[in-house]
Amino acid sequence: MSEIENRPTSNIVPMKIILLMALCGTAVSASGCAAGISRTGYKLPPNQNAKDSPRRPIAIRCEMRYSTNDMEVLGSIHAYDTGFSTDCDEAAVLDIFCREGNMLGADIVDITEEKQPSVWTSSCYRARATFLRYKDRDKAKDLVSDPKYAPNLIIDRSIASGKRTREVITGMVLGGVLGWVVVAGATEPGQTNTSPSTVQEKQGHRQ
Repeated sequence: MSEIENRPTSNIVPMKIILLMALCGTAVSASGCAAGISRTGYKLPPNQNAKDSPRRPIAIRCEMRYSTNDMEVLGSIHAYDTGFSTDCDEAAVLDIFCREGNMLGADIVDITEEKQPSVWTSSCYRARATFLRYKDRDKAKDLVSDPKYAPNLIIDRSIASGKRTREVITGMVLGGVLGWVVVAGATEPGQTNTSPSTVQEKQGHRQ
């Protein structure tokens, strides 16, 4: 029996972990490790990434009540902390959700579960969502998101996680699909649903 075959398997497992850490470390130096994503009921098209999807308005709701007589369920998605995730604040995760919703032709990203970062559990925003599409296309017109998903509120909560700077998060939100999120009103006292252009102006004044 060769020397390799005689090696204890307990020495092999840590090497796999070390390799994973090394790979993630390389990715972090470039763009960071994203949240882990699991999908149910659908798959991404071959050789295509969610970031390739066209930007278009999509609504974000929280635990929306609906009837399957009116809605088509296109699939569901789960974002979790891999243990090596860095780019996993709320803005990053919801951007993935909205882009994949766009790819599926969803009208609504229905957040069924969400957990904000915590020093006691995880520094990542973790969430589950269902992609919904109205069967009656007229009902899909003029959809709005729940107030708490206003772009500026998403930015503020993401900054609180401490993983990325305001400039990086704001640029991603305004330059991506989240910048197209339309809401009806703010939920936090003293907050308004600032339009993307207004947020950008505020950023300009800070420089």
